[in-house]
Amino acid sequence: MEQLLPVLMIVMMVAFVLAKQIGKITTKLDTFSKTESYERYAKFSSIIQEEVREIKQSIDSSKNLEERTYVLLEGKDEGEALELLSDNIRKLVFFETLMAKQKSVREIEAELFDVLNGLENFLKEFCVDGEALSDTLRERLLEAYERLDEEEEA
Repeated sequence: MEQLLPVLMIVMMVAFVLAKQIGKITTKLDTFSKTESYERYAKFSSIIQEEVREIKQSIDSSKNLEERTYVLLEGKDEGEALELLSDNIRKLVFFETLMAKQKSVREIEAELFDVLNGLENFLKEFCVDGEALSDTLRERLLEAYERLDEEEEA
């Protein structure tokens, strides 16, 4: 019975040390995971920005382009369309800032989804063949996101 008390004390100390070490490891994993997710979303945001800039340039009648992939529907206000696209670019730039690191992965994904959904609705509402353009854009962005995943795994 006299030996039980020292054994229990040692077991409790070992359990305490193990619990602390496990806590440190999981904290490091959470930080590492969040950093990787943030970087992936920042890169993906940059890719989306390039797509939005391409749409904006194609719609802008002041640009002398030989071929326009995105054409405004008859009666739609070009100024309003360009402003909406600029708003999307401003929202996407946020994902590349330090402020975005303070958000959780779920918050970032929700905000990115809102931007992508808004872009899809924009194409359907403002562009000739908006449905087809939206489908094509969605496929290109999906491929780009999958490439980012592959790069991370490599």
